[in-house]
Amino acid sequence: EATRKHDEKPFKPNGEVWTFLKENGDRYVFDAVKKGCGQEIPEEIAIGLDTQQPNLLERRKHWNDRTPEEFALPTEIWRETIERLQRYNSIKAKIENGEITNINDFITYNLDIRQFVYDLLNHTNDHLLVKHFYAELQKVTILDPTCGSGAFLFAALNILEPLYEVCISRMQEFHEQNPNLFKDELQEIEHKYRSNIQYFIYKSIILRNLYGVDIMVEATEIAKLRLFLKMVAVVEVDKRQPNLGLDPLPDIDFNIRCGNTLVGYATAKELDDDLTWGDMFANAEFRDKVNDEMDKVAHTYEMFKHIQLTQGDDMDAFKKAKNELKTRLKTLNELLNRRLFVATVGENADYDAWLSSHQPFHWLVEFYEIITGNGGFDVIIGNPPYLELKEVKSYKIPQYKTISCGNLYAPIIERCEMLSFYDGKLGFIVPVSSVSAERYLSLQELFHHHTHWYSNYDDRPSRLFEQLEHIRLSIHLMATSSNPHLSYSTGYKKWNEQERCFIFKTMEYVPAIDGLVNGSMPKIRSQIEYSVVEKMKRIPALGLSLKKTGDTIVYYSRKLGSFVQVLNFKPEVRGINGTLRDPSEFKTLIFSTTQEANSALLSLNSSLFLWFCTVYSDCRHVNKREVETFPIPFDSVVCNASREVNKLSCSLMESFKETSEYRVMKFSHDTLTIQCIIPKKSKPIIDDIDKVLAKHYGFTEEELDFIINYDIKYRMGDELNEE
Repeated sequence: EATRKHDEKPFKPNGEVWTFLKENGDRYVFDAVKKGCGQEIPEEIAIGLDTQQPNLLERRKHWNDRTPEEFALPTEIWRETIERLQRYNSIKAKIENGEITNINDFITYNLDIRQFVYDLLNHTNDHLLVKHFYAELQKVTILDPTCGSGAFLFAALNILEPLYEVCISRMQEFHEQNPNLFKDELQEIEHKYRSNIQYFIYKSIILRNLYGVDIMVEATEIAKLRLFLKMVAVVEVDKRQPNLGLDPLPDIDFNIRCGNTLVGYATAKELDDDLTWGDMFANAEFRDKVNDEMDKVAHTYEMFKHIQLTQGDDMDAFKKAKNELKTRLKTLNELLNRRLFVATVGENADYDAWLSSHQPFHWLVEFYEIITGNGGFDVIIGNPPYLELKEVKSYKIPQYKTISCGNLYAPIIERCEMLSFYDGKLGFIVPVSSVSAERYLSLQELFHHHTHWYSNYDDRPSRLFEQLEHIRLSIHLMATSSNPHLSYSTGYKKWNEQERCFIFKTMEYVPAIDGLVNGSMPKIRSQIEYSVVEKMKRIPALGLSLKKTGDTIVYYSRKLGSFVQVLNFKPEVRGINGTLRDPSEFKTLIFSTTQEANSALLSLNSSLFLWFCTVYSDCRHVNKREVETFPIPFDSVVCNASREVNKLSCSLMESFKETSEYRVMKFSHDTLTIQCIIPKKSKPIIDDIDKVLAKHYGFTEEELDFIINYDIKYRMGDELNEE
């Protein structure tokens, strides 16, 4: 995007960039997506491809079989393989037809943008394209606002490294053909760096591109050490040279900083807003003093960085520049700390205690040249802490818009939006509650202000972070300046460990939709789901038929797994002495009539309701919100299918009882014998339920096939391929 501002021509629809993609596009679809393409699909599978012919369910009876190895990614069934290959053909056609002419499309269609950029730079004969890209590459600023030991910064370094390499290689080629080209760029690499360009690349990236902040000083020291070790690993020792030919390591104390991301002045506007109270003349004097000091800090920092990047040997000048910078920063921080202390706490509190507990970090000062000069960071990435705000005892969090979310990661994302360049890119890994919980509505509104991609991941059978148990995650990507503000989602991804290396490469985004549930951003991945949602919007919600009192009761378990459990009886729970107890996980729904109760019983046990909960809930609980919002076609069911509804409800409850198992479960405080309901054993009846419901929702046979077989591989497990 930044390169295009120098020269629009290569980025026009018929320019070099998109022509190169059109001519080589298949290369940038990940190999995992293409596995099995070009091979003839067996007849018993191919017969199910035509959705317009009747008896689709019968024609697709083999689609849940395991896919043979020559076609399959690990653990795939034919249903997944066909979907993946159809997606490949669709993307390939878009590339070949020249429909992809926007850099954001690489995200939307999940193309290999890293390989594409590398190949484009390596292929182009336009030296200006290389020149402009290299100039912008050196200027791009990447921040992790809660960097910890630097894992994300380390990953960013590894992404930038080959781009630096290909640019330098091409500049050298062009320079050999014309010595007037790239004189300034290559001069920086000459002399000491000539024999070790790799060291120069690492040093340039670390000093120019990478920035991190963390509240723990130990974490920032580890982050700096990791980056130093990366450079040391490519150092070439020459015993004949002074100091063994080793270049001094860069000083990155001003790149990786310790402080509180949330507390302090982030921008000039934030500081100005705080100067609207108190004596007007004193405020004007304070503002002038701060601006004067910030100009001095910025000038001193530029001198300090210039000495490092030009590889100057004058250590006295280096030390002098660093000491001057530290002194000026200390003076300016003291000014702002005092102002913030009085504004938020008052003059009578203990300043030293406040300073120690809050660790204010003034982004406006610490990264003045980025916040003011550049307008913010170009890229902000991170995995902010998932901590309930009520557990934050050491400092008081300022009043962010997202404070109502109740978790630390929400205001951190809001803070990063403030710190971002107007054309910035942001990416965060946070819990799936960010898209599914009503209390995160203010954060969801923030997402809607930008072009936004969100992907969603279960924690079973495998999880993104092995050390984080039972935390379901979403990955959010945002482009802050893209207009119009579009949203793209994935479904809710489950995977086995064998699939780990493919989960991101086979990921698929689709345009997100307005949902049925307030405070939830739908987790969908296909056009079929679009259509299902639209048809459900026409049906009244279950909550309209619920009563506060009555004798007609339906019980539902709040636990959400591969099936939901909705019953017209209470499962038995007995203590050691045989005393009957109420099951704690079951909640009640009250209806006026048995017919309405049976309709709810039928609908809430359907695979459709499981899909609905997965799309809208936190994927851990069946909440009252999802139950009451779920559309049930009561009127049509009551009028036209009451006998069928009653018969199916009775059959399902009898099946649940017959296939239930009594299990002894030991807890820390008790031992219980529990009647465990195993809905998987009643799946044929549940399928019949979905067939009945499909008539009343108006689903097509393809939509019904999707619902019945939703998440089938994980719901049925080994039973899926047993006779």
